[in-house]
This record gives sequence, structure tokens and C-alpha cells, in this order.
Amino acid sequence: MGIRDMFTTYKTEPPQLGLWYFVLLGLVFAIIWLSYRYYNRKPYQQLFVGMQACQLIGLYSWYMLTAAPLSESLPFYHCRMAMFALMFLPNRSVYKFYFALLGTFGSIVAFIYPIFDPYPFPHITILSFIVGHLALLGNCLIYLFRYYHTFSMSWQRVVWTTFLMNAFLLVINMLTKGSYGFLTDPPLVGNHGLLLNYLLVSIVLSAAVCLVSGIFKRMEQTKTVTLT
Repeated sequence: MGIRDMFTTYKTEPPQLGLWYFVLLGLVFAIIWLSYRYYNRKPYQQLFVGMQACQLIGLYSWYMLTAAPLSESLPFYHCRMAMFALMFLPNRSVYKFYFALLGTFGSIVAFIYPIFDPYPFPHITILSFIVGHLALLGNCLIYLFRYYHTFSMSWQRVVWTTFLMNAFLLVINMLTKGSYGFLTDPPLVGNHGLLLNYLLVSIVLSAAVCLVSGIFKRMEQTKTVTLT
């Protein structure tokens, strides 16, 4: 495959991972363990920030150069929003905290059930998916290990934040004819109409964010007991 194929706009079909699926899952577990051990190390933090910056610059440069349609190129997928939030929001922002929780769940699920664009490997969008979600997982875990103890976000606030965010994405989808947040055609469960899609995705994401928050809360409590 030549360099032109890496940046082609000609769609074919998504790649089949085969054994690479398990390699990617291994990388997910490795990042979780390494982040737990080295989240306070500056070089480790900079590694994932650098990966995310290169991925976002590469992907959006390709979108701009190819005049990609607004139905695909806006940063309104949940994980994409989390990438920008982790890169640019201040550390003391409760919304950065929320997107770190969401991004942790989203990046893990992205490798359990990967949904690639219909291009052959190693197309820029496929590389962006892999590198971007690995970097997102690292950045989210590093942030949560460093700052979880400074935040408190009730489940009610998680729910209304999620429902409000997805309502915004519904409007974007209606304007662009896209499927941002997978609200137009959710994976696994299929399309059940905009309203039911909205409710299903919002409920699942709210529960997922609360679950990730609960796991970190448990870890913080265990750490406190150990130290005392």
C-alpha cells in the first residue's frame, strides 16, 4: 500500500483485525496498569498528550484537505469531545472531570467493539482511531488518578449533563444528517427512531459514567484506608 492509499478518499470496507484485535486489547490493559503505576511521571503524561495532539492534527488536516462533509468531520462524537476536553479544558473544570470518566469508558468500549471507517488499513482514519483512543485512555486515566479526589459529581448531575449533551448532538445530527454520538444509528441495538435512540444512548452513557466514577471512588477509599 502506497502513501496515496493512506490518505485516499475512496471508500472500500472496514479492515478485519483478526489476531490484532487481541493485541489492541492487550495494549488497553497495559495502559491501564502503566497509568496506575506512572500517572505522576511527567514523561509518561507527555507521551499521551503528544500522541493525542499528533492524532488530532493529522485527522483534522486530512478532513480539511479532502473537504470532508460536515456529517463526518465535526468533533461531536463522544470520544472526540473527550479528546478535546482532556487536551484543552483546565484541570479544575468539572466538565473535564466528566469527560475523563466518559472517555475512559468510551475508549475501552471502542476496542472491545471497534467501528472503523470503510477504508483499508493503514488509512489515516484507522490509525487515528487506534492511536486516538489509546491516547484518550491514557490521558483520562492519568487525569483521574491525579484529580479524582478533588471532585464530587452526583449521579443526578451526571444524568442531566449526559442528556443535555446528547440533546445538543441530536440537533447537530438533524442539521448535518450525521450520526454524531451514534444517536442516529446506535451500534449493537440498532436504530429505533431518534427519540428512543436518544433515551437508550443517554441512559447507557449515564450509567457508564457513574460506574467508572464508582470504581475510582472505591479505589480512593481503599487508598485512604491503606494510608491510615
